[in-house]
Amino acid sequence: MAGNRVVVYQGPGRVSVESIDYPKLELPADVVRGLGVQRQAPHAAILKLVSTNICGSDQHMVRGRTTAPVGQTLGHEITGEVVEAGSDVLFVRQGDICSVPFNIA
Repeated sequence: MAGNRVVVYQGPGRVSVESIDYPKLELPADVVRGLGVQRQAPHAAILKLVSTNICGSDQHMVRGRTTAPVGQTLGHEITGEVVEAGSDVLFVRQGDICSVPFNIA
């Protein structure tokens, strides 16, 4: 599923707007490698972005005051529509609109 537009850090003073695929409802292979856990993420949800805020930390990266890996997606303070929810998710369902705190996103 494609269609999420994101702001991508391209280095100090440079960003781009790109379209990316929605993530899968699973943990990335590099995260689970060596941990002995399954890739399935029944506790997770996938959101279609409705709105995002640019945080002060994003501005620091773009202005070169702190470092960030080139290719990092900015805008972690989001509001979105739930497009998929794992079987262990209790309080949101497909179609719900929700905001995600910066420390969770």
